Amino acid sequence: MNSVKWFIIALLIAFAVTHFLRPHRTKSAWQAANPSTPMRAATSASTEPLAWPLDCYKGESCLVNFNYPDIRKDGRDFNCDAATLPGHEGTDIGVTQEAMDKGVKVYAAADGVVQWMFDGSYDRCPSDNQDCRTPTQPMGPNVHDGYMVCTPSGPYCRNGQGSCYWCFYGANVVVILHDSAKGIFATRYDHLRNGSIQVRPGQKVSKGQVIGLVGSAGRSTGPHLHFEIWKSTFYDPYDPWAGQCNAGDRQLWPYPAGGPAR
Repeated sequence: MNSVKWFIIALLIAFAVTHFLRPHRTKSAWQAANPSTPMRAATSASTEPLAWPLDCYKGESCLVNFNYPDIRKDGRDFNCDAATLPGHEGTDIGVTQEAMDKGVKVYAAADGVVQWMFDGSYDRCPSDNQDCRTPTQPMGPNVHDGYMVCTPSGPYCRNGQGSCYWCFYGANVVVILHDSAKGIFATRYDHLRNGSIQVRPGQKVSKGQVIGLVGSAGRSTGPHLHFEIWKSTFYDPYDPWAGQCNAGDRQLWPYPAGGPAR
């Protein structure tokens, strides 16, 4: 065989190795929903949507307990369907117990700084465990009773004046402030798995960064993430889903009902 033929064969082999024998990298749900954005790259919040906040897919691993916000408290969700949890202020994205035990990652929805973090509560509620019970103490700064956890008192009032504290029923909770984000003030993540939280107050986080794992801590009926958006100040719940009964924000929240598919 002459040298020209050998050269052509070598080129074909090199092409095949380069284009067909590349190692396969499995995408997470966040990467599938945000294909143009690296997993931990800092992005411009003014042009990028919020990241889907956990590693699950519509119809596969996001299977149960999908509750939408009812911010208007009129018993209707964004599509005018009856709200499964009237008055609910966030989106509940459920997974199976098996998936929770294997570990379902929870992602920061945007670049920001961790404001509050609560961890250490039992994460398989409902049960008779003390951490799953209705609190008996009144709300107050730094109170942790039953499934209720409360922040310190500080400059956290909605109107920006005075001193306030906030209490959450998710037991294992992360709140991230997004000062540079367009259209949002903060995001909140509830019911996380005990010991899984990887961030601390004051820590900077990047969009898509893993902050913990899905659990069933606090006032919970099963494994799920309660994801909440605060629009312009502390505890200012916002419904991002766009539908017949809610304007939403398709640029900020481009996801279909039920979340992204694979």
